[in-house]
Amino acid sequence: MAEIVFINSFEVPEGRDEAFLALWTQIDSYMCGKPGFRWRRLHRSLDPAARLRYVNVAGWDSAQQFDAAHDGEFVRMQAQPEWSEFPAAPALYTVEQETVAQPGEAVPAAG
Repeated sequence: MAEIVFINSFEVPEGRDEAFLALWTQIDSYMCGKPGFRWRRLHRSLDPAARLRYVNVAGWDSAQQFDAAHDGEFVRMQAQPEWSEFPAAPALYTVEQETVAQPGEAVPAAG
């Protein structure tokens, strides 16, 4: 089965990075120890005025393991009222296409 990719984009008002990262780190630390977790990357927009300033991308072995990781403790952490300040748009994906450049070579355009 193909790796599952979780992508979650967050609205984080300018100047609220520390508050967001404190909440996100709690959940991230918990999820990284769950069965099926492979990796994650948290991206921050270069544009401080971007609506979706942070994007979390994480790899999981399966949708079932991802779902199982969202247990009571996860629900408790996510239910903290402070999260209401940071609307999110989460979804699970599978890789449809992937292109990797070789050192010194240009990547051909999809066609």
